[in-house]
Amino acid sequence: MKKIKEQVEDYLNYCEKVRRMSPATMWTKRNILKRFVAGTGIRNLGELTNDIFNEWVKNELGRGVSARSINTYNATVLAMVRYCRGLGVAVPLKVTLVQKLKEGEVRRRFYTAAEIERVLEYADTETGLMIKIMFETGMRIAEITRMRVMDIDGRRIRFVGKGKKPREVYMRESTRRELFEYIMRRGLARCVWGDGLNGESPTVETVRKRLRRPFYAAGFDDFYPHALRHSFATDLQVRGASVAEIKEMIGHENIATTERYLHGFEGRLEELFDKYR
Repeated sequence: MKKIKEQVEDYLNYCEKVRRMSPATMWTKRNILKRFVAGTGIRNLGELTNDIFNEWVKNELGRGVSARSINTYNATVLAMVRYCRGLGVAVPLKVTLVQKLKEGEVRRRFYTAAEIERVLEYADTETGLMIKIMFETGMRIAEITRMRVMDIDGRRIRFVGKGKKPREVYMRESTRRELFEYIMRRGLARCVWGDGLNGESPTVETVRKRLRRPFYAAGFDDFYPHALRHSFATDLQVRGASVAEIKEMIGHENIATTERYLHGFEGRLEELFDKYR
């Protein structure tokens, strides 16, 4: 029987070449299966029992991985098990005994300034700049992906946002200096995240994949890029900005939309009741 790493590679090749799964999906599957192999310690799928599988899930939950993420992990591993069984591999795991965890209410994610600092420790220069700019400006992933050198004027970034709406946002002076040094060092004249003088912008999928890596490394398994927009709005709220002010800075048409982005009072209800009641 093949070793577990070979079995994983066979399955991933099938997903990529036959099923033609997207790069983002492939990146997720690869990292989940890498985690699975390291966490179970099995040499091949012939050693995978329900006891080993359940112990792995228990350990992942103990690390703070959400039930939603665990269900994604399970679905990925079980898909590989079914694929290998189709090739004749004997896997003792009883799939019908693997229970889907109750996820509860889905909550929108946001990150504090301290958590962003932790993530930046795992990011390379370019990815770190993307994260900083998105957290400081509230730019969407498509907007940051298309960012051009000509859009930058000091601390101001001008661009056409969602709904073809012209917008301008501002980054911190320290980020501006870092970005300017990066552009000069790379000799960029067109696309900020391009490759050299005539570089083209990367795809949104490429940027999403790059952003995900440092968050994953920092222990945030449920990262999605739009959470940085929620983080931008919530950070402004924590610093004392009104909803109306946040609405203008984030570029919403409706204040009700902005309110859904604010999480600054989470975990502070007792403090607020004591203060006002």
